[in-house]
Amino acid sequence: MLVTAASAQDPVALDPEQFVNTQILGDTLANGDRAHSVYTVEAGTFYAFDGRLDVTFPLTIIGPDNGWIRNDETPPVLLNTPGQQGEARQFFQIQEGGSLVLENLMISGLNSNNETSGTFVENTGGSLYKAHNVAFANWTDFAMLNQAKNIDISITDCVFINGVRTSNSPWGGFPLRMNVAGENVTIENNTVVNSGRLLTNSGPFFNATVHELHNSYLNFTKAGHEQRANEMIQANNIFYNYDFIGRRIGNNTYDSYFTTWNYYADVADSLDKVSLYLGQNLFFREPALLNWFETASDTLFPGLLWEHADVDSIVTIDDNYTIGTNYSEFDPGFASPPDNLDEVIGFTNGFWLDPLADWIDWRLPSPVSYDPDTGAPSLTAWPPSFDLNYSNAFLQTAGTDGLPVGDLNWFPDAKDSYYANRDMHIAALRDSIANAVAVYVPGSPTPMITPSSVAVEDLGGEIPAQFTLDQNYPNPFNPTTNIVFSLPKAINVNLTVYNVLGQRVAVILNDEAIEAGAHSVQWDGRDALGNLVSSGVYIYRLEAGDFSQARKMLFMK
Repeated sequence: MLVTAASAQDPVALDPEQFVNTQILGDTLANGDRAHSVYTVEAGTFYAFDGRLDVTFPLTIIGPDNGWIRNDETPPVLLNTPGQQGEARQFFQIQEGGSLVLENLMISGLNSNNETSGTFVENTGGSLYKAHNVAFANWTDFAMLNQAKNIDISITDCVFINGVRTSNSPWGGFPLRMNVAGENVTIENNTVVNSGRLLTNSGPFFNATVHELHNSYLNFTKAGHEQRANEMIQANNIFYNYDFIGRRIGNNTYDSYFTTWNYYADVADSLDKVSLYLGQNLFFREPALLNWFETASDTLFPGLLWEHADVDSIVTIDDNYTIGTNYSEFDPGFASPPDNLDEVIGFTNGFWLDPLADWIDWRLPSPVSYDPDTGAPSLTAWPPSFDLNYSNAFLQTAGTDGLPVGDLNWFPDAKDSYYANRDMHIAALRDSIANAVAVYVPGSPTPMITPSSVAVEDLGGEIPAQFTLDQNYPNPFNPTTNIVFSLPKAINVNLTVYNVLGQRVAVILNDEAIEAGAHSVQWDGRDALGNLVSSGVYIYRLEAGDFSQARKMLFMK
């Protein structure tokens, strides 16, 4: 068929009966130029690669938009075939002149011979990598490996499952590793279940703007977060069973801390080129995992966060390097968490105490499996069984934006609200780099909000006959004040602070189930970003069923 220049911009459907890379590389005009740049794949169809596709041109592969990929029962699936020696192979390498956009599809690294791909996408010189609404399943090293500057990286609304090495190793598959940082890196509203580490590897990244917002990370062996970029914002994420492999007494900084790569020496002369706001993320480990560390050995402990000398040096000297208030000890109450906790603990036990024993497979079932007789692929464990919508009412408004922490795809209405106001939310986070007040100060504990810090005090006495909201005391106040209210029956309660313009400033109680009686709760004068509010009049409103009452209070600095 003659392909004209006019038709070169039209999408073309890939043929599932031919190798993807063969089709795309052969799709050229008579003069050698690319015939097409956009290729479509169909729902419920498998498309095989014959090794690596070198991308030296703009390339988009897009499936049908059937909503969030986690809920799509029949996504298009990209697979690879084993090499001549039976080895698993890489899918894409973006080279000079190339860009790659993947949307609305799945990539599975499991081969028909049970080997697993190490890397899905590598960049060595391209200008753009975008993965939107993609499911990545089964890889051992890097879902994306970046090796060059001058690229924009965007990873949004994706699901990652089983970035796991099949050995007693603390390392494993990254969703994103940046040996070199791109210019603008956005990691937003993704869910990652079972991985070796999370993102980046080295630095500093003086050229980069990195935003890691509203992601849910569950079950990762190590952290290794790099947090030295020109602008780095890490907020509103869930880190669940984080750094679960833990540490041994005497381990170095790299093996022990969430912020392993944040060395001071190579930024000491360039502090004007790095900035950070890390705040209002949830850090939670399941009690059974913590109990294992309690009983396993006197020399084994859970991993640490960021309280080490290198981070302390940067925080102390650089006013634009800020670790703010975060959350711990709040169990989200997932509707259906991943069901591999016993295997996670078993793997941890084997790694530390019995490293010569057989490897404990802590992966979830692979979404793709192969018929043992024909080798034909099929989707057998998709959608995945976990459901990370959660019931913890406090966390549902705990983000800097007043929205749930973690991936907002589990809360669709909140996601719509987030994107309607995203620019405003990002601007507020940028402001917190320099102006957040509730921050980590070296030598003092990291400010953590825990369930006990937002406790409602029961004042005792007789059960009241009606709902009441008392005047706060002291009033005026600085910085804390007490708010007393009475409930004639057990009921769910909201207590919210607004400014005089009616804008929400802070949520003190969010749909909290409280027994009948008189109760007191304290407000610390801070907004949702942990900053002390400005002097002035504020309104606090109590809502309980049909009852609603508001009062004014005065904050004076």
